[in-house]
Amino acid sequence: MATVLDTSLLQALILTGQSSGAIELLKGLNYCDLKICEEFLKERSEYMVLLELYKSNEMHREALRLLNQLVEESKSEMENTDFNKKFNPQMILEYLRVLSLLPLLTFSSNDPRISYMPC
Repeated sequence: MATVLDTSLLQALILTGQSSGAIELLKGLNYCDLKICEEFLKERSEYMVLLELYKSNEMHREALRLLNQLVEESKSEMENTDFNKKFNPQMILEYLRVLSLLPLLTFSSNDPRISYMPC
């Protein structure tokens, strides 16, 4: 029941133009259905909310991939718009800075369990 309520609330917030409310919902304990919300947010290009969805579900690899994609797209559009209003490399650094506050396991670069993820 909580999954249906939180998922519906997130969708209602987006459909009524309240992206900041959706981000606040995701920052707290929530039971949003990941697959449904991910697809919904991608369809509407609600990338900041999608990034928060990934973060709240500890999907940091997906968040960093999305950020990298958005930065690359912003770079290609930079000629026609103000780059700072779009996604910029600083956002990737900021995301990584926030992650460093989380309790993460430290692995050596020689650890075979770690695979390289190009950003």
